[in-house]
Amino acid sequence: MEKRLFVAVGLSLLFLWLYSLLVPRLFPEMARKPGPPVTAPATEEAPASDSSATAASSDTAVAAASAPAATVSAPVSASSVSAAEAATAETTTTIDTADYRAVLSNRGAQLLSFRLKNYVEKDGTGVELVRKESPAGYRPFFVESSDRSFNTLANHGLYVVTDNVAGGRGSIEYRVSDAMGRSIVKRFEFGERFRIGFKVEARGFDGTYRAMIGPGIHEVERKESGQFVVAGNGIALQDGDLELIKKEKAATLQRVKGAASWVGLEDNYFLAAIQPTRPADVLFRRLDIPAENEKARPRQELLAGVNAAAGVVEGKAFFGPKEADILESYGLESALHLGWFSPIARGLLYALVWISGFTKNYGWAIVVLTVAIKLVLFPLQHKSIVSMRKMQQVQPKVNALREKHKKAKTDPAVRQKLNEEMMKLYQVEGINPMSGCFPILLQLPILWAFYSLLSQAIELRGAEWIFWIHDLSIKDPYYLTPILMTITMVVQQKLTPTTVDPVQARVLMIMPFVFGFIFKDFPSGLVLYWLVQNVLSIIQQILTNRWWKNHPVETGK
Repeated sequence: MEKRLFVAVGLSLLFLWLYSLLVPRLFPEMARKPGPPVTAPATEEAPASDSSATAASSDTAVAAASAPAATVSAPVSASSVSAAEAATAETTTTIDTADYRAVLSNRGAQLLSFRLKNYVEKDGTGVELVRKESPAGYRPFFVESSDRSFNTLANHGLYVVTDNVAGGRGSIEYRVSDAMGRSIVKRFEFGERFRIGFKVEARGFDGTYRAMIGPGIHEVERKESGQFVVAGNGIALQDGDLELIKKEKAATLQRVKGAASWVGLEDNYFLAAIQPTRPADVLFRRLDIPAENEKARPRQELLAGVNAAAGVVEGKAFFGPKEADILESYGLESALHLGWFSPIARGLLYALVWISGFTKNYGWAIVVLTVAIKLVLFPLQHKSIVSMRKMQQVQPKVNALREKHKKAKTDPAVRQKLNEEMMKLYQVEGINPMSGCFPILLQLPILWAFYSLLSQAIELRGAEWIFWIHDLSIKDPYYLTPILMTITMVVQQKLTPTTVDPVQARVLMIMPFVFGFIFKDFPSGLVLYWLVQNVLSIIQQILTNRWWKNHPVETGK
């Protein structure tokens, strides 16, 4: 029983380690499997759907075939736009609030920068949610259709600006039109912490178009390397179900069937999303960005967009952290997906945030929470230790039964007889064979929940503990906590009563070293949790052993 238990726990942790290496993130929700990327001739813009009805009825394969992969074109000069109403020069407008600093350009009426003030990179600068290397014409709030001349006007034209923003609140309107009578108006409303109200309206244009955000989000791959991170994946909430689109597997054009409440791009800690005023048809498009030089590599990024209805796209655009309270206040709580044991992970998150209000340190909050979990599980774990001690005492009788039924391995009838006599022995001795397994198995959901929590919760991003642990969401840079964890596991295993033979016991002694190797690259906060659990288990085992001497268990009753 004990051998199988350790093997089961070891395999579970091994799977967790392999999963973290082979899969960009631990996503319990099953994302819809997209078709393979489609290679097609390069065009300046990928065409939008011909109509909203067509977008709703077309499947992914058809959409991918009809929309070629886009490549980046050179910026278009203002003189190439034959405009009836246009500005004469490019200007920028800055919106500065307590939470962010946003910069918009009148060229294409697009968002050039959205820098968070209260969330910083390793170099101390605020997190930037608009990729600086994004090509001209491909910044948040650009629009696209099947009409290339319309795209040129919309994304490279110099809009006339009406600025009514003061103190980070107010509105900005951008207007541009051409000699053909086509005009585009973009309006932005500011005042919320991480959201921008927007409305894009095209007039004199017969086709359909869509408003897009992207490509990508936050340069997480460069600035937070070493973590279990992903960057620039697609995410959408459609009819209450979460759709997850990995950019590496995304088709050239991929629609989310049905009306979606919101669509966006994410990494572990940040989200850029569009929330249309009414549920709308949304889609993702892959953008192939060529290398800037010979040493750089070409890359693929996702764009996320909302189709216009009756010539208008309007709603709210969120650019901010995936912090639980913030997401819930904006109706985006499902963007924080914490794995198979999400309810447990959320409960642990709320507990950690609350405890940190007293400890002022998330590392000590993990320690306090671990102690609390240990106290809650103490009765079960004590019962488990007592049961294992009883199993150890009756082991001679168990061995005698096995010796009596030597043919149990080859004869099913003898094996059944052996099992019946062993169960009868356990009943007489008052032993529950499963009581030794349950407390340890109960730890696995908590372990998985902590893993998902520490790699997804922005509250723990960059959270320090003591000395060399400067970020609980990444691995211990000197591997000291995994080494201590391994040592405590060895001590704990030596103190724990066992019913296996000496040879099997020596084999089981390898398990702590296997766990230590697996945990060495896990977030240090997770290793801290397991280390404190081990220390508390050692203390509990010592106390139980002393209690045992004064309260011997009488067998045979």
